[in-house]
Amino acid sequence: MSSLFWGLNRNFTLLAIATFSVGIFFGVQMTLYNNFVVERLGIDAHQLGTVEALREVPGFLNALFVGLVMHLAPPLIAGAALILMGLGFAAYAQVDSIYSLALFSVVWSIGFHCWLPMEQTMSLTFTPEGEKGKWLGRLRSVGAVAWLLAIGGCILLLDYVQYEGMFVVGGAAAALGGVAILFAEHKKPAQKERAWVLKRRYALFYLLQMLQGCRKQMFLTFAIFALIKIHGMPVGTTMVLVLINQILVTLTGPLMGRLVDRWGERLMLSLSHLGLIFVFLGYALVQHRPTLYTLYCIDNLIFFGAIALTTYVHKIAPADELKPTLSMGVTMNHVASVFVPLVGGVAWHYFGYQVIFLSGAVISFLSLIVSQWVDPEAELARQHAEEEEARLQPAAAGT
Repeated sequence: MSSLFWGLNRNFTLLAIATFSVGIFFGVQMTLYNNFVVERLGIDAHQLGTVEALREVPGFLNALFVGLVMHLAPPLIAGAALILMGLGFAAYAQVDSIYSLALFSVVWSIGFHCWLPMEQTMSLTFTPEGEKGKWLGRLRSVGAVAWLLAIGGCILLLDYVQYEGMFVVGGAAAALGGVAILFAEHKKPAQKERAWVLKRRYALFYLLQMLQGCRKQMFLTFAIFALIKIHGMPVGTTMVLVLINQILVTLTGPLMGRLVDRWGERLMLSLSHLGLIFVFLGYALVQHRPTLYTLYCIDNLIFFGAIALTTYVHKIAPADELKPTLSMGVTMNHVASVFVPLVGGVAWHYFGYQVIFLSGAVISFLSLIVSQWVDPEAELARQHAEEEEARLQPAAAGT
């Protein structure tokens, strides 16, 4: 682990600690949540879709939240967000109905969606120029290591502390990470930033974020749920599957980040979406459980699409527009994330689970097409040409 931090400053180390705590949180949440709601609450697909849609609603607050607290340093916002996130998740220990599940899910989701744009901004600020993809990949690996430890904790402790005890552990970890990031440098923006940015020049970024929100939410909401509900996967197998998946992500994280730096955003986005087409088709058409387990791991391995989107907007957005543009991108992502679980749950109920994954394959294909227009160097050249033309126009008018 120490090699991941070598040569980095105190601020990035504190960010890595916070990211580690979020990894513990999601290691517990992603490992146990689906088995918990099926075994304890007997939840159906349309009920799960409703809960997940409500959980994603706070994603719309990102742009507004950034605008309201622009005068505060990102570590302060991030710390408060993680503490709220931890408290909401720990409250899962008291869940006894769909209604309480939805309530506490919304509480921790508010914290998470406030944390997300702050984490993106701090990771770009605390990393050296020219190597951001590499260090973003290493940051991803830090989170993956935390997932590994959390999954190991679930395997060892679940029989003793049950679901409720593990939820408290995951929530406490997130809250402690929030306390840690509070000690990062409280440097306010050098210049006043906009609350949010909605510009034509970022239209491609917004569209890709929206498509990614559709694809991501389809898989996050229904992939593990389908393995449990349709294919009968027990909680022990879930924990082993997530453990293997996180080992692979940990080993490949830095490599994927370096490939984004080396090969560029367009190629990496294209490879990601191409792989996702086959993953979704497999979930719709394959009944062989080991094959489905393999496809689950492949989906998580090709996470470099998200890294490529982050480095892409960093290249085309000026410093004063970076944070609000990232925030607006998250909001666009959640435009899809709110509606996909609702529509997906109803579609599952009336037409069967296959329609969800076939739709995911179609969305991945559309994303593949849209990705072909990603060219940050050309976009920067065009922006500079437009700015130069605008600068020369007053002079020409004066003559």
